[in-house]
Amino acid sequence: MPAAVPGAPAAASVPPSPFERLGLPANLCQQMNTSMPYMKNPTEAQQRLIPAILSPRDVILRAHTGSGKSLAVLLSLLAKPRMLFRAGSASARAGTSALILVPSNELAWQYVRWAQELMPASLHGHLDAVLQCVVRGESTLETQVEHLRTHPPHIVVGTATRVQEILALPQGKHILGVPTLRTLVLDEADALLQLPGRFPSEKQKWKHLAHRSAGLDVLNTLMRSRPTFSGGERIMNAGLERGQHTRATERRPPERIRRTQYRGVERTDLAPPLPHEPGMTPLQLVCTSATANSVLRHFFGARTGWLRTNTRETRGLATWIDLTGMSGRLSEVDVPMMGAMPREITHTCVVVDEGPAASPVFRPLAPERGAPRALASTPPTTKPLPEHEVDTVLLEALAYIYAAEGIRRGLALIPARWSVRRVHDELASLGVSVRIIQPGDAMPVQEEDEVLYLLQSTSARGLDVPALSHVFLLGLAAVQDAVHYTHAAGRVSRLGATSPTSRPPGHVVTLLRGDATSESKMARIYARVHITPRALDLRT
Repeated sequence: MPAAVPGAPAAASVPPSPFERLGLPANLCQQMNTSMPYMKNPTEAQQRLIPAILSPRDVILRAHTGSGKSLAVLLSLLAKPRMLFRAGSASARAGTSALILVPSNELAWQYVRWAQELMPASLHGHLDAVLQCVVRGESTLETQVEHLRTHPPHIVVGTATRVQEILALPQGKHILGVPTLRTLVLDEADALLQLPGRFPSEKQKWKHLAHRSAGLDVLNTLMRSRPTFSGGERIMNAGLERGQHTRATERRPPERIRRTQYRGVERTDLAPPLPHEPGMTPLQLVCTSATANSVLRHFFGARTGWLRTNTRETRGLATWIDLTGMSGRLSEVDVPMMGAMPREITHTCVVVDEGPAASPVFRPLAPERGAPRALASTPPTTKPLPEHEVDTVLLEALAYIYAAEGIRRGLALIPARWSVRRVHDELASLGVSVRIIQPGDAMPVQEEDEVLYLLQSTSARGLDVPALSHVFLLGLAAVQDAVHYTHAAGRVSRLGATSPTSRPPGHVVTLLRGDATSESKMARIYARVHITPRALDLRT
């Protein structure tokens, strides 16, 4: 090695980028800088989640929608080493290192789009070696299984229903690489598991276990095969601790009741946590959601013992990260009370009555938090429609507001039982430039874009549509409840290419037919998420 020349200037060292300081490799950060130049600095959620996934520990993260949770998951898994197997003198064979479960095809294909962006264009033909997507509707189960068998990817991302079908095959666990997986991610964990409420009745608990969601069935199958870092003896009051920001009006049973509320869990047939055997690498379990609440933490810590946080025994083996400020002293960071949704989002509810000649007449939902006044005496303006029938009056109201507000880029979320094609045709006939979102769609932002995207509300979770200014929810069936409303509203005010440093303003408009039941339910949902809706001035 040549000696340094005395007095010669030292070679200038390039300081690591903010993402490199989180533990990501330099080549991945360089490619991200090329394909996602707006991602100069990690968000707070990414700053916390990436190091947590790169460390040997289980993770539960709650952070606002649009804060970059899913992208952080993908970046972390791409930074992890590839699984390689060697048999004798044969060349090493690659294996699957991570499995990401998602609740919808749309979110699965979003991971595929990001993976393509994070690879040089010359390597796009080798994407299957890095990430493969297994969902229903794209290709047959046999085709996907054969491709996994012959070309094992570094990461598999799939819907719970498709993964459930693969695991049911005779060699399903080996096809997915379950014996040697390093990380299992539940993206939108509460949607995948569909847990009952905070203190369910015996009937609700029985129904939840007797008719398991596909996500819970997959997780239970994997937990029978692999131990997690923090798995162990159940802690019966886990997740039910009271934080300093808990609402004063929220009812919580006394301690003695909390400790005995879930005695019925002893009768469950869910897999018990596996012990850590010498030489066995635990499976890292990562759960993320904007609505990861005490119910989810109680399920993992008390009902199953699969992932235990906030205990002396699991300190360093599991972490609970809350970036919404809603759990008070349970949070690992000292953040102010922020609420369930970003403050940059404004919320409006427009009640649509049917006026003369079947024309829509608008009025606002009472802005006071809680049940609107005099609703009990408000008669329905028309006979309720069957759930599957498209409400054309709401569509007319949507078209009018879309034009009156001068909206250029919005998203309409409709009830799951409405025909997407029928809604598309109705809106197009009203002069709206409308486009149905298809799985795998690329949605670049162009200055001249003027479009209303259309999607069923059940497929919206985790979806990233760039530069939306408005989200429309058509009817109470599209809103569903406070959790679904939180995720639907989170499609706007997202960090991204058009807003890399701060959240842009966003607007959520809910359209309801005029009747006391729908209005009072919507008012209760607003109260549940601490929102006071503003009035929308629609006077001509």
